[in-house]
Amino acid sequence: MKNIFKIIPILILAITFGCDDDENRFVSDPSTGWIEFQSSATTTGQTVSVVSIPLSIRVPEFNNGLNISYSIQGVEGDFTQFVSGNGGSVFADPTIQSGVNGESRALSIDLDLANMEFGRDFVTSFDVILTAVDASSVTIGVPGSTNILTHRVTIPCSNPDVLPATYFVGDYAIADVVGQIGPGNGTENFGAATVTLTVDPFNPNVRLFESTILPAFTGGAPFPISIEFSEDDYVTLGGYVGAGISCNGADEFGFTSAAAADSVPWDVCNDMNITIQYVEDPNVACGGPYASSFSLIKL
Repeated sequence: MKNIFKIIPILILAITFGCDDDENRFVSDPSTGWIEFQSSATTTGQTVSVVSIPLSIRVPEFNNGLNISYSIQGVEGDFTQFVSGNGGSVFADPTIQSGVNGESRALSIDLDLANMEFGRDFVTSFDVILTAVDASSVTIGVPGSTNILTHRVTIPCSNPDVLPATYFVGDYAIADVVGQIGPGNGTENFGAATVTLTVDPFNPNVRLFESTILPAFTGGAPFPISIEFSEDDYVTLGGYVGAGISCNGADEFGFTSAAAADSVPWDVCNDMNITIQYVEDPNVACGGPYASSFSLIKL
């Protein structure tokens, strides 16, 4: 039993220090260390011209600087329409070596992005992979450890100035999300039903459909409705919709568009569902105005 108790501490020491050999080596010699990414993924803005990918330089001293190489590999779509080449290198100047625990967060791989000003109804992504560093005392990551050596860049869809004629057209289920007068009286603002969206022949960024409004009070007659997809990426009710009824006998109850700041954004890559914010009873016919909304879900 004595021999067993002697062996166990030795094994624990061997496991503890054996797993950390590389990191212990880096601590004992300030010119050694490793490099990795600070994070594993970035999604760019719709129209940005540069994407910056921060590096983590875990090297206390690199007096001659470091050349850090990377490659680029496609994941989804054709990244070459946005990024030139399949890789490159970035230089870590010695003047940026200061940092916490040998880390320098002042260096990044900056990739110029082309063609970002154009509308896109597709997503593109690619991986930036650290491949080498020109110092024998510095490694890409720590062997046997978990490091971030690959960073995925996603270029999202970009809303065009003019909507495609196939976007948000066809049959959708319409239903109240938030309402006051209709739901408050046991009915609906927009009667739940299937509506058919079409392109406005005079404005390609407007969709037209017909829907019932307060069906319990208007007899279920369909009213013409429009929604507009604006260039500032918001969707609003296209204009005032009057229901032809009143609570006070003088002012008409109806709906009008909400301010852009109160509206939801639209995405040219998604026409499956959307929520339209609007102002209910802007004429104060029935105690309004109220912030209300309805949804459209593609069938």
